[in-house]
Amino acid sequence: MDSNFTFNNFSIVIPIYNEEEILEESLNNVMSMCERTNIQFEIILSENGSTDNTKNIASEIAKSNKKIRLIEHNTPNYGEALKRGFLACTNEIIISFDIDYYSEKFLLECLRLESEFSGIIASKRLAKSEDGRRLIRKIATGSFVIILKILFGTNLSDTHGMKGVKKTSVDRYIQKVISTQDLFDTELLIRIEKSGQKFKEVPAKINEIRPSVSVIYKRIPRTIKSLLNLRFVLYRESLNTKNL
Repeated sequence: MDSNFTFNNFSIVIPIYNEEEILEESLNNVMSMCERTNIQFEIILSENGSTDNTKNIASEIAKSNKKIRLIEHNTPNYGEALKRGFLACTNEIIISFDIDYYSEKFLLECLRLESEFSGIIASKRLAKSEDGRRLIRKIATGSFVIILKILFGTNLSDTHGMKGVKKTSVDRYIQKVISTQDLFDTELLIRIEKSGQKFKEVPAKINEIRPSVSVIYKRIPRTIKSLLNLRFVLYRESLNTKNL
């Protein structure tokens, strides 16, 4: 093991939905970067209701490689797929990649995470980040972060995309998370942050290798409604805590 690594092992969670065109090649790339760490790892593919050949491809890959596990859910739901993947992990740090967004540099930064932090986030909004997405998606991200700061007072500059979180922190808060779809990881990070734990943010480098699989204008009203509901739930929880 690299003497600079903080962890002895790691888990990677990758939600997959209609990924037949890029699944095998991307997964081979992720496998190669994991193997170069020379420490124990597992890859959890969390399939959620694909309508193409994704499930069959993933199943064959998992059968041929003991380091890869496939879990299945019939309903298309990114957040639920991510949550199921996190719950299935067994190693010390859980790293979230998308099948079209992963980084060996970020993986190594996760494994070298200083003990004072509970997790690490690849933020698209840091000065040194390289965000190659379309302008509309950059604007949406910026607006989303402003809303998070207003509603929840978070210090995080980004909550979507690549992240690594210590399993101990995940295990403590994941069952309290009510959000699925677009907000599972956002709520998990906010709950951990509100407990007094700290996250490290590092610059992200994003180059879209395909159009987004989700339609942004359909996500906006759903996301706003979910954020307001989460604000109400957290407020109610805070009242219950004060009354104990």
